[in-house]
Amino acid sequence: MAYESSIPFADIRDFRDAEINGIPALFTTYRLDPETLPADFHLSEVMGGRGSDFQWLVPLAFANFTGTFVSRQPLLQTGKAYAGIRWYGIYDVTAFDEWSESNNDNS
Repeated sequence: MAYESSIPFADIRDFRDAEINGIPALFTTYRLDPETLPADFHLSEVMGGRGSDFQWLVPLAFANFTGTFVSRQPLLQTGKAYAGIRWYGIYDVTAFDEWSESNNDNS
């Protein structure tokens, strides 16, 4: 499921190198269309609340959308509707291909 405002993955040009709860990831302030995500990648949206823009990871933020994390590892446990954000870091702008190559689990 995606919002009408979701953007195809290939159209995102402002990814930032990031880490969320100890998992390497990419971050964008855009809402991505999950159906356009490359194979073997996962996304979770960020939902803020009560004084924090980064409070919960959710499959789809119905309110207080803050951005999207994309990673090779699932950010949500199977069957869980959300995960608390314990720690995150957002760093320099990076290209998806460059990030993917340097964060390849098969290397």
